[in-house]
Amino acid sequence: MNPTIDDVREVLKIFLDSDLQDLKLEIGSVRLAVSKNGSGAMQPFSPQIAMAPAPVAALAAAPAAPSATAAPAPAAAPAASAVAANWVAITAPSVGVFYSRPSPDKPPFVQVGSTVQANDPVCLVEVMKLFTGVHAPVAGRIVQIAVADSTMVEYGQPLMYIEPA
Repeated sequence: MNPTIDDVREVLKIFLDSDLQDLKLEIGSVRLAVSKNGSGAMQPFSPQIAMAPAPVAALAAAPAAPSATAAPAPAAAPAASAVAANWVAITAPSVGVFYSRPSPDKPPFVQVGSTVQANDPVCLVEVMKLFTGVHAPVAGRIVQIAVADSTMVEYGQPLMYIEPA
């Protein structure tokens, strides 16, 4: 039995909401090792090797066999040089899938250049069929959308940036 991506998301949400600092899990051919603390480098998964602490950003979902598929990799954040000092980041409230629109047949909440007020909805993050609305923390103009629609994001990952009004 191999877990689905939804099963992995549920495990990660429970882990992030817990007091646990490290988690190593092997179900079928899927191996998962995450840590809330650490150096940022994840060692290969092996029951004989002790894990070096690594942040959740270094999530490793490695299949045991080459034929198995791994969970999609989280989207990368923009380079620090691409973000102006006065921009305000809108970050992911949890691990999940980023959606720029309320439903597939609707237009995006915002686009680059859109003007928003504080608390305007700007996107959704979905975890296990639970959609969380993400709102603008300040009034201003959307200057960058940092992740592609329907991609996996991590807790605290910048989703977009606002230039305050």
